[in-house]
Amino acid sequence: MKRITIYCEFILLITTQVVWGQSVYFSDPVVLNDTINSKAEESYPIYSPSDSTLYFVRSLHAQNVGGVRSGQDIWYTKQQPTGEWAEPLNNLEGLNNRNNNAVVGVSQTGNTLYLLNSYQSETKEFPGMAFSFGIGQDWREPNDIDIPGLEEKIGNFYGVYVVPTEDVAIVSVQKESSKGMEDLYVTEKNLQTGQWSELVHLGETINTEGYEISPFLSRDKKTLFFASNGHPGYGNTDIFVSYRQDTSWVNWSKPENLGDGINSSGFDAYLSVTENRQVFFVSNRYGRSTDIYQARIITREEREEQLASRVVGGGAGTGFIPEQRNSDLEIDEETQALLEETQALLDEFKKINNGEAGEVNESGNDEPEITFEENTVYFNLNSSELLPSAYSDLKESVSLLQENPNLYAEIVGHADDSGGKDYNLKLSIERAQSVKKFLMSQGVAERKIITYGKGSTQPITNNNSPDGRQRNRRVVIGFGQ
Repeated sequence: MKRITIYCEFILLITTQVVWGQSVYFSDPVVLNDTINSKAEESYPIYSPSDSTLYFVRSLHAQNVGGVRSGQDIWYTKQQPTGEWAEPLNNLEGLNNRNNNAVVGVSQTGNTLYLLNSYQSETKEFPGMAFSFGIGQDWREPNDIDIPGLEEKIGNFYGVYVVPTEDVAIVSVQKESSKGMEDLYVTEKNLQTGQWSELVHLGETINTEGYEISPFLSRDKKTLFFASNGHPGYGNTDIFVSYRQDTSWVNWSKPENLGDGINSSGFDAYLSVTENRQVFFVSNRYGRSTDIYQARIITREEREEQLASRVVGGGAGTGFIPEQRNSDLEIDEETQALLEETQALLDEFKKINNGEAGEVNESGNDEPEITFEENTVYFNLNSSELLPSAYSDLKESVSLLQENPNLYAEIVGHADDSGGKDYNLKLSIERAQSVKKFLMSQGVAERKIITYGKGSTQPITNNNSPDGRQRNRRVVIGFGQ
């Protein structure tokens, strides 16, 4: 999975009225149109509500200062009353140079921009951050901000996030004291002296042997969003949420994966939240360079409606359904409850469409229900790529779905027991997604497809032989009306 090449991550959370609970639900995200997303790489979306401006970074773009291969530029666009975005510009003299530049924070009033890296040299990058006062495209010369200990970083990557009160910053950096690659640390500002304290490690509940990047802390300093490739997820890098348990900075709840939709089998990171519950993040889920996506925070009731629509219509949902509550998949209780709820909705959907659950057949048609035979395709070890032998069988499924308007496909991915539980689960989901992607490429509507992953929990034979393992590496396509 591709990781964004950038030398600093720093986001300032704008004022937000979001009230955080122990679960966060999101609408299905949409990718912003080609006005914002180009063939280059977009990242670092942050929205300024005072003037309806979205700042973001473009990498590898020909119109950047210095061209394609020289640093990254700040771009911005204004949202129109109609909701459309104006053509992006990068005409920010003094803020864009040949280094890696980004607006990574906006004050509540919109007249202060926080900037990536130090501006003490235009020819060499120094770790740190800077800020500039101004409005519109008229910004003063940036002033540097020092974070003690940041100069001890290992490698090129680091990130900073400052809360609106400007007295706490979350830092993503690899140091000698790190558990893995970049870990998350905290530093606090002395409001009398203006100095920042030494970095404090957020602990092993948050940090893993992988990397934790793109931190985003809620206004009340109790909810932390971040991206990681070290916690179990759908892809190499997923976005997680964790809740601060006390007034210290070392006690956090077990990070929760934000789930399918927000996360994918690709690179997902750089989530930020606006004051009106809008969410921006980046992803390369369709194999392109990273693009900016938008979603919104929804209520539990809206989440229930979303799940129901996914079950009935196929939807964008891609999840997994454990066989029982005490499954050894070790998922958190909230996710388990949602999965069981989804399974219950699916069961009810099937009952209703099979004439059960007290439904009356008004048509008086006593013809027996037509059943459709399942289709199974197989995969190589540790792979989610379709084999050439699968195409003919899948095209038969395409024809079946196109010839029967009321038919939907339930695609279930499986794995053998060669890997760990988390790995097998992700692999089974990716296999189901590969089949779904092929069906859609052949003209099958997404609303007619439901996808799940079962990991290695449902083998059809034992895994004691190469042939047995091969038969267990499969995706089963079932059909319903």
